[in-house]
Amino acid sequence: MDMKIQKENKQHSNKLIENEMSGMNSAADEMQLNELIGTIVDSWRLIGGMVVLMLFIGVMYIAMVKPIYQADVLLQVEERSEGISGLAELSELLQEESPVTAEFEIIRSRLVLGSAVKNLKLDIIARPKHLPFVSFFIDPGTERIKVENFEVPHKYQGKPFKLIAGDDNKYMIFDQDENFLIQGEVGKPVQISMADDGDIKLFVSELSKKPGVHYELIIKPKITAINQLKGSLHISEQGKQSGILRMSLEGTSRGRITAILNEVANLYLRQSVERKSAEAEKTLLFLEKQLPMLKGKMESAEAALNNYRLQKGSVDLPLETQSTLEKIVTVDAQLTQLRSDREELIRQFTPEHPRIASIDAQILNLNRELRKVDVKVKGLPGTQQEILRLTRDLEVSSTLYTSLMNSAQELKVVKAGAVGNVRIVDYAMMPDRPVKPKKKMVIALMLVLGGLLGVGIALIRKSLLGAVEDPEIIEKKLGLPVFATIPHSSKQRKLNHFLRHLKDNNKDHKHRSLKQALLAVADSDDLAIESLRSLRTSLYFSKLNEKNNILLVTSPGPGAGKSFLCMNLAAVMADAGKRILVIDADLRKGRIHQLLGMQRSQGLSDIIAGEINFTDVIHKTDINNLFVLTVGTITLNPSELLMQQKFKYILEKISENFEYIIIDSPPVLAVTDATIIGSYAGATLLVVRDGQSPLREIEQSIKRLRQTNVNLRGVVYNGMKNTSSRYGYGKYYGYSYSYSDKKKS
Repeated sequence: MDMKIQKENKQHSNKLIENEMSGMNSAADEMQLNELIGTIVDSWRLIGGMVVLMLFIGVMYIAMVKPIYQADVLLQVEERSEGISGLAELSELLQEESPVTAEFEIIRSRLVLGSAVKNLKLDIIARPKHLPFVSFFIDPGTERIKVENFEVPHKYQGKPFKLIAGDDNKYMIFDQDENFLIQGEVGKPVQISMADDGDIKLFVSELSKKPGVHYELIIKPKITAINQLKGSLHISEQGKQSGILRMSLEGTSRGRITAILNEVANLYLRQSVERKSAEAEKTLLFLEKQLPMLKGKMESAEAALNNYRLQKGSVDLPLETQSTLEKIVTVDAQLTQLRSDREELIRQFTPEHPRIASIDAQILNLNRELRKVDVKVKGLPGTQQEILRLTRDLEVSSTLYTSLMNSAQELKVVKAGAVGNVRIVDYAMMPDRPVKPKKKMVIALMLVLGGLLGVGIALIRKSLLGAVEDPEIIEKKLGLPVFATIPHSSKQRKLNHFLRHLKDNNKDHKHRSLKQALLAVADSDDLAIESLRSLRTSLYFSKLNEKNNILLVTSPGPGAGKSFLCMNLAAVMADAGKRILVIDADLRKGRIHQLLGMQRSQGLSDIIAGEINFTDVIHKTDINNLFVLTVGTITLNPSELLMQQKFKYILEKISENFEYIIIDSPPVLAVTDATIIGSYAGATLLVVRDGQSPLREIEQSIKRLRQTNVNLRGVVYNGMKNTSSRYGYGKYYGYSYSYSDKKKS
């Protein structure tokens, strides 16, 4: 029983652990999704900029690309052509159904497209020659050229020739190597001898009267021009097995594509008519060869019958024998016609073709019937048999000759009135609107592409920079406490803008009110100042364990906000009644004097150099208990100056007169000044900027400070932005509570 209870408890415990782990994983996934969405929202300026850029590119593309027009022709391919009434059987003999796919290939054949290239001179390229994009700013009506004939030897096909327009309808021709060939005149043919290669013939019928314009002349190989036309020609069947073909062509010239389509349609129609006419003519030639032979057989049969009757006298055939004769004549005529049809078809098809096989079967049946009649004839008297045979030969020859004579006359009519099986339903018309570019689609595509590029760049930038965006990462991975998290202040941004404006107008030398420079004075209720008050409290309680009252403020790199932290923290401490001195020890790029509108000279570097006494250069500010020591005269060896024992002695003397000394030093990774000053300070704070300082730089800064025995107490996380990527991280948000808030309530 106890074991069962223990087992149940164990299962319950495992289930609780699984639920807890599942909840943690879900929370982690939700956090990652929130960070991803927040990163995208925070990068709205970047994404918006990419959208605007891509939109601009799309608009420029629409404005600069030449519009593409499309024209089409509608054709009908009939399954069979009835021709003239009464000739259906003969037409069926000549007609062979052509699948639509076969018609596609006929249209694309060199027979049709080659003639179109030749008739419209599509292998000749004659165009003005400009630098890229220059043609968009030139009126095409001012630069025209029309070439009626251009023939070059095979060696020069595909190579460009240059034509330069001159005065009085004159022009000059140069080869691809810029060698002058000949001077010609518009409207007159010219011929250029190319030594052993042959002659070049050119006839320019029209040229714009604008001297100096350069034109490019190229004669493409005919097969190249045909293949290019074939590749740009689109043919499709409208509906399944409808026999309606749509042929379309796209191009920048509306008139050109319309002319090409109509020419191809007419050539296709013409070849269809010629093909039907040629078939009729071929059959007619065959019949004309057979007619003399049949006529000779008919005359011979007639002569033989007459001679026999003269010898034997007039012999009358009984009715039964005459009926047999008529049947024999009919069967023989049918056999002769079928054999003639088979001989005609065998020229076009193999013996296994269904039509030939059908004729063979009919011939076999007629032969069987004829053998049955022959058996009956053999029972007749000899005289009647001979008369029957001779009469049969005459009747068969006469019937066949008459039939072929009629067929020959009908074929002549078919040849003269052949219409083919193709009909042009709609000719191409000049289009009035371009089909490309599709402006709405291009704009929509560019908007989407800009958004995707912006999001991609934002995510890649975040992954590549690897800047710390969570102060907990510093505590967990580097083991260094974060003393304070200072939120980003919009008020401070306005103050910075104001100070830059003063600097641009050369007003740095004038002393200004600290209300114009310090956030702690301008807006003491700002969240950033509340965070500095919290930092002040932490420093106050940690002072008991420090060797002196000197606090060094540094950072891994520039732009972290050291000067902002030093001055505003000093103002907060002074507001609490503490006597505070701020020393600008950045002997290279110190800027506290600019912040307060003071002169750089007469400062720290001058004191160390022994030129003046420190009591003469410590400036009192507008804030009670707050004093400032500026950086001083520019020096060429700041590190060597700071390493002097005199600097340590000065710090010790000054610290006796103040409760706290805050030193603003250069960045740790840039120079060694921070490590030198840090060895004299009782405590050091490392300022890290939100989203700017990579974890590796922070780690290297900590390592460098500790190697020189600097008492690094912790990190101040500065400029924490209220971004969407931190949605749900309530611990980073503070609230403002002040006397003014109480009064309002």
